[in-house]
Amino acid sequence: MKRSKLFLLCGMLLAGGAGSAFGHGDLHDRITNLTAQIKVTPAPAALYLERGELHRVHREFTNAFADFDRAQRLDPKLLMVDYCRGRTLMEAGEFEAALVPLTRYLSKTTNDANAFATRGRVRAELKDSRAAAADFTRAIALAPMGTPEFYIERAETLRASGSKEEALRGIDEGVARMGPLITLQLQAIDIEVALKRFDSALKRLDGVLSRTPRKESWLVRRAEILKIAGRNEASQSAYREALAALDKLPTGQRHTRAMTQLEASIRSALREEPNRSSAAK
Repeated sequence: MKRSKLFLLCGMLLAGGAGSAFGHGDLHDRITNLTAQIKVTPAPAALYLERGELHRVHREFTNAFADFDRAQRLDPKLLMVDYCRGRTLMEAGEFEAALVPLTRYLSKTTNDANAFATRGRVRAELKDSRAAAADFTRAIALAPMGTPEFYIERAETLRASGSKEEALRGIDEGVARMGPLITLQLQAIDIEVALKRFDSALKRLDGVLSRTPRKESWLVRRAEILKIAGRNEASQSAYREALAALDKLPTGQRHTRAMTQLEASIRSALREEPNRSSAAK
């Protein structure tokens, strides 16, 4: 297997969760086919690595590690083995152990955005927030088209360490690079609320509202922020707007489980505030 094809395969599998690349039936068939290929291929290091990755996706970690060991014995220069082993250890919850192969891989391959992001996740689990954020920053720099998830993961890591201002600046870097993507704006709004910058949060939210045809969920978020800010009358108004937006949806969209649950939460919020006001009198 050519190196570029191997990197493409592992990158695809590493980027997704279990079952994202294949269904369980497809995985089993693929593993069976690879096992047959291994038997007739001289020095099948790359095939063992590929099969190990499929075992990882299937969460058969023992089999995955066995295949990675075989691949490395057959080809000690196959650097991707360390990457795959580190990712598997991370998914198995062995975070300290995962750092070793990931760091070894990155000492020799310094331009792999996904590998830096993977090590960043491991370091975040180990509460090494500064090192994790640095890894995400490196991953961001190496992703040519920009990857929103890397910005979000870095922000979450920084928030967890108490660096909310830095987290917000990082999200705004992503917005400047990729535009006001909803995933980035959601993170920014949450950080603004955590910083008690309610007007800034509402301004961002209004920007999202102006660009989306489906407004009911965003109006609920607006109502929640207003409630947190102590602006109860405005909050109730936003809840009523959300309910009106729901009522305008076509029948097929209106009666989904998600919309039914959203309506119930809105009506509960609308009942709650008058009761609270009466109790306060």
